Amino acid sequence: MSCLPSAVKLSMISVATSILLLSGCVSTTSSNGHENNLASLNNELNKIVSDNSCTASFQCKVLEVGARSCGGPSKYAVYSTLNTSQEKADNVAQQITKQENAQNKAQGLTDCLPVLEIQSLCINQQCQSFDIK
Repeated sequence: MSCLPSAVKLSMISVATSILLLSGCVSTTSSNGHENNLASLNNELNKIVSDNSCTASFQCKVLEVGARSCGGPSKYAVYSTLNTSQEKADNVAQQITKQENAQNKAQGLTDCLPVLEIQSLCINQQCQSFDIK
Protein backbone atom coordinates (compact mmCIF):
# COMPACT_ATOMS: atom_id res chain seq x y z
CA MET A 1 0.00 0.00 0.00
CA SER A 2 3.03 2.26 0.35
CA CYS A 3 3.47 2.40 -3.43
CA LEU A 4 -0.04 3.79 -3.97
CA PRO A 5 -0.35 7.54 -4.49
CA SER A 6 -1.54 9.47 -1.43
CA ALA A 7 -4.78 10.52 -3.19
CA VAL A 8 -5.75 6.86 -3.70
CA LYS A 9 -4.93 6.04 -0.06
CA LEU A 10 -7.03 8.97 1.06
CA SER A 11 -10.01 7.92 -1.07
CA MET A 12 -9.77 4.31 0.18
CA ILE A 13 -9.76 5.55 3.76
CA SER A 14 -12.73 7.81 3.00
CA VAL A 15 -14.71 4.93 1.50
CA ALA A 16 -13.91 2.63 4.45
CA THR A 17 -14.89 5.32 6.94
CA SER A 18 -18.14 6.01 5.10
CA ILE A 19 -19.05 2.32 5.10
CA LEU A 20 -18.41 2.09 8.85
CA LEU A 21 -20.47 5.19 9.55
CA LEU A 22 -23.36 4.13 7.34
CA SER A 23 -23.47 0.61 8.75
CA GLY A 24 -24.48 2.04 12.13
CA CYS A 25 -27.36 4.00 10.60
CA VAL A 26 -29.52 0.95 9.97
CA SER A 27 -30.09 0.08 13.62
CA THR A 28 -30.42 3.71 14.68
CA THR A 29 -33.07 4.43 12.07
CA SER A 30 -35.18 1.40 12.95
CA SER A 31 -35.27 2.19 16.67
CA ASN A 32 -36.10 5.83 15.94
CA GLY A 33 -38.92 4.63 13.69
CA HIS A 34 -40.43 2.65 16.58
CA GLU A 35 -40.00 5.61 18.93
CA ASN A 36 -41.66 7.96 16.41
CA ASN A 37 -44.52 5.50 15.92
CA LEU A 38 -44.94 5.15 19.68
CA ALA A 39 -44.92 8.93 20.08
CA SER A 40 -47.60 9.36 17.41
CA LEU A 41 -49.73 6.62 19.03
CA ASN A 42 -49.41 8.35 22.41
CA ASN A 43 -50.44 11.63 20.77
CA GLU A 44 -53.49 9.89 19.31
CA LEU A 45 -54.32 8.47 22.75
CA ASN A 46 -53.99 11.96 24.27
CA LYS A 47 -56.55 13.24 21.76
CA ILE A 48 -58.90 10.40 22.67
CA VAL A 49 -58.73 11.15 26.39
CA SER A 50 -58.83 14.94 25.99
CA ASP A 51 -62.64 15.11 25.59
CA ASN A 52 -63.92 13.39 28.71
CA SER A 53 -67.40 14.91 28.70
CA CYS A 54 -70.10 12.58 29.99
CA THR A 55 -73.69 12.49 31.16
CA ALA A 56 -73.43 9.25 33.19
CA SER A 57 -70.71 7.11 34.75
CA PHE A 58 -71.35 4.16 32.41
CA GLN A 59 -69.81 6.28 29.63
CA CYS A 60 -66.49 6.49 31.51
CA LYS A 61 -64.02 3.74 30.67
CA VAL A 62 -60.50 2.89 31.82
CA LEU A 63 -57.91 1.62 29.35
CA GLU A 64 -54.88 -0.45 30.30
CA VAL A 65 -52.17 1.04 28.10
CA GLY A 66 -48.66 -0.17 27.35
CA ALA A 67 -46.54 -2.85 28.92
CA ARG A 68 -43.93 -2.80 31.66
CA SER A 69 -41.03 -5.19 31.24
CA CYS A 70 -41.97 -7.05 34.44
CA GLY A 71 -45.67 -7.29 33.54
CA GLY A 72 -48.79 -5.18 33.67
CA PRO A 73 -49.69 -1.95 31.90
CA SER A 74 -47.38 1.06 31.91
CA LYS A 75 -50.34 3.38 32.57
CA TYR A 76 -54.10 3.67 32.73
CA ALA A 77 -56.14 6.16 30.72
CA VAL A 78 -59.69 7.38 31.34
CA TYR A 79 -61.90 8.30 28.40
CA SER A 80 -65.56 8.86 27.62
CA THR A 81 -67.55 6.79 25.15
CA LEU A 82 -69.90 9.75 24.63
CA ASN A 83 -67.62 11.21 21.92
CA THR A 84 -65.08 8.41 21.36
CA SER A 85 -65.55 4.97 19.87
CA GLN A 86 -64.62 2.27 22.37
CA GLU A 87 -63.22 0.18 19.50
CA LYS A 88 -60.92 3.02 18.41
CA ALA A 89 -59.66 3.61 21.96
CA ASP A 90 -59.01 -0.12 22.48
CA ASN A 91 -57.20 -0.32 19.14
CA VAL A 92 -54.83 2.55 19.98
CA ALA A 93 -54.14 1.09 23.44
CA GLN A 94 -53.36 -2.31 21.92
CA GLN A 95 -50.98 -0.76 19.39
CA ILE A 96 -49.13 1.10 22.16
CA THR A 97 -48.92 -2.11 24.19
CA LYS A 98 -47.52 -3.99 21.19
CA GLN A 99 -44.88 -1.30 20.59
CA GLU A 100 -43.86 -1.19 24.25
CA ASN A 101 -43.62 -5.01 24.37
CA ALA A 102 -41.23 -4.89 21.41
CA GLN A 103 -39.24 -2.12 23.11
CA ASN A 104 -39.04 -4.14 26.34
CA LYS A 105 -37.71 -7.18 24.48
CA ALA A 106 -35.05 -5.04 22.81
CA GLN A 107 -34.00 -3.17 25.96
CA GLY A 108 -34.51 -5.85 28.59
CA LEU A 109 -35.75 -5.33 32.14
CA THR A 110 -35.91 -1.60 32.87
CA ASP A 111 -38.88 -0.33 34.89
CA CYS A 112 -40.79 -2.40 37.42
CA LEU A 113 -42.35 0.34 39.51
CA PRO A 114 -45.98 -0.55 40.27
CA VAL A 115 -48.74 1.30 38.44
CA LEU A 116 -51.84 1.60 40.58
CA GLU A 117 -55.11 0.56 38.97
CA ILE A 118 -57.75 3.27 38.68
CA GLN A 119 -61.51 3.50 38.23
CA SER A 120 -63.56 6.22 36.61
CA LEU A 121 -66.73 8.13 37.40
CA CYS A 122 -68.67 10.92 35.73
CA ILE A 123 -68.25 13.89 38.07
CA ASN A 124 -69.42 17.37 37.01
CA GLN A 125 -70.06 16.00 33.50
CA GLN A 126 -66.41 14.91 33.11
CA CYS A 127 -64.99 11.39 33.31
CA GLN A 128 -62.48 11.45 36.14
CA SER A 129 -60.18 8.84 37.59
CA PHE A 130 -59.66 7.84 41.17
CA ASP A 131 -57.20 5.37 42.67
CA ILE A 132 -58.33 2.02 44.04
CA LYS A 133 -56.84 1.57 47.49
